[in-house]
Amino acid sequence: MKKIVFLILLCISPMNILYGGDCKNINIGSKDFIRRVNNKLVVGEDNKEIFLRGIVFMPSHPSTPDENDYADVVAMNMNVVRLILSYRMFYDPDSPTNYREYAWKWLDEHIRLAKKNQVYLILQLMEIQGAQFVPVRGVPFDYSIWEDDQLQKNFKYLWSEIADRYKNERQIAGYSLFAEPVCSKTVDQWSKLATETIKEIRKKDKNHIIFIERIYGENQKRREISKIELPIEKAFFLLDDDNVVYEFYFFERDEYTHQFAPWRPEPELQKNVTYPDTSMTVIYQEENGTKNTFRFDKEYLDFYLHKQIEFGKKHDVPMFVWGFGLMKTCFQNNKGGLAWLKDVIDLYNDNNLHWTLSSYHDPYFGINDNEEIKKVLKKTIK
Repeated sequence: MKKIVFLILLCISPMNILYGGDCKNINIGSKDFIRRVNNKLVVGEDNKEIFLRGIVFMPSHPSTPDENDYADVVAMNMNVVRLILSYRMFYDPDSPTNYREYAWKWLDEHIRLAKKNQVYLILQLMEIQGAQFVPVRGVPFDYSIWEDDQLQKNFKYLWSEIADRYKNERQIAGYSLFAEPVCSKTVDQWSKLATETIKEIRKKDKNHIIFIERIYGENQKRREISKIELPIEKAFFLLDDDNVVYEFYFFERDEYTHQFAPWRPEPELQKNVTYPDTSMTVIYQEENGTKNTFRFDKEYLDFYLHKQIEFGKKHDVPMFVWGFGLMKTCFQNNKGGLAWLKDVIDLYNDNNLHWTLSSYHDPYFGINDNEEIKKVLKKTIK
């Protein structure tokens, strides 16, 4: 979700497994774990296809999880919680291998509640030492993760430790390694770090899915700032592992979903926008010169979504929308928040996508207190 929300607060939720189809050629891990077969996720001895649809839980610190939150998401027909992690939960920057015991106890409690409610967990590392790529008022960017070998070692060691502790935990669907990467130079930096991290994880854990997100800019130029998109075959990259799922976020467009976000400095976000708005011009431009013009409506959302998922179709791999959603103000004063949400989920359903909504408890994006949204989610999840 744009990572700044993590810097402010964070959230949770969960179940109703959706099955169909049949797959073969399983070669990674036990059949008790969710795993990838070509472009599908399957589970169980009979290799049933499963669609993961759920919500993001973004705690600002390892506070005690609330079982009522899990029960609420179960009631929305969801089956997965994406649990957001910060390196600060686990270690102090000056002592990167001295892990805090309470972080593991906190994770164990989430696993306990997930089991009780028959809900899967995805562990996602969002705040990463030496990585700050989100435009935030008064907060400098930090790309040192790409240049500092010690920071990369800290990153890999943390994932190795998580994998070692939870390698046999079937309630965990997998590990999402790095949220919203923007490289200081080229995509090769993220590809290299991802490859090395997967290698370390697989030494300990051959069971779990690893989720890899596309990059959102090279040479310290994030797409939201530059207004230039990377071609999809450049933003995504294939990895030599049979149990990888490829991820992206979907907050189209920022002018709408992030309007008046207090942490965002861009002037175009400081005004009222509604959905749909056929008078609003949307320009999609890639660095290779490709340029398209749209109105702000479902046709544009469909175009942008298909730009992302064409990678999965071309390479026969599953795609996951790890984060999407709207600021709470988009659901007020006839701004069309529910219409946007319905259209987006319809597109996900039409394309058999896995997704997690951002988010449950959050001061800006949270849905825990919006019964209308919950009704829409319960009705539209298939």
